[in-house]
Amino acid sequence: MKKIFIIFSILLLIYMVWPGPSQISDFKALPDSDKSDLAGDTWQIPDVAGYFSDNYREFVIPFYKLNYLQKSFPAFPPLRINYPPEFSWNVIKKHTDSTYLEELVYPLRDSLYINGFEPFYSDGTPKYWGASEFVTFGRQWETKVTLRFYPSSVWVRLIVWLGIIVGMIFLYRLGRKVITNQ
Repeated sequence: MKKIFIIFSILLLIYMVWPGPSQISDFKALPDSDKSDLAGDTWQIPDVAGYFSDNYREFVIPFYKLNYLQKSFPAFPPLRINYPPEFSWNVIKKHTDSTYLEELVYPLRDSLYINGFEPFYSDGTPKYWGASEFVTFGRQWETKVTLRFYPSSVWVRLIVWLGIIVGMIFLYRLGRKVITNQ
């Protein structure tokens, strides 16, 4: 039992401290897009990047999922969590328009939130009355994608790892004590 615990502890430690992306600029820019220079999409909020594009959700999420996998150690893709669009005000920035919000996460490490605003369906029909295209750099775009990366410090990961290991040892000893006292 001790050998299994030691192997598990070492593998968990390797997973948690292996280097991965450390800032939003480590991720590739969205293909065929223009990087936004609007307030809040540049230097004002750390680890946020916005792109005007004609790429829809069906392309954006798999693109960043693969990019995140390539930048990280684990041989498994990040977990994909879907949130209601209204949550974008909490995790991206205030006053963020949204039609979808997803999180790509490696548990106990870091998260990449992908917020998309698509006023049009992929066939070009508007989703709501008054939908308009984005005009920037003299070109019209149909979608806007905003990314926010939440990196975690190696020191924080080490403290969490230590807490998990100490907690497992405590629970194991407590369980043995309860079983032997019955």
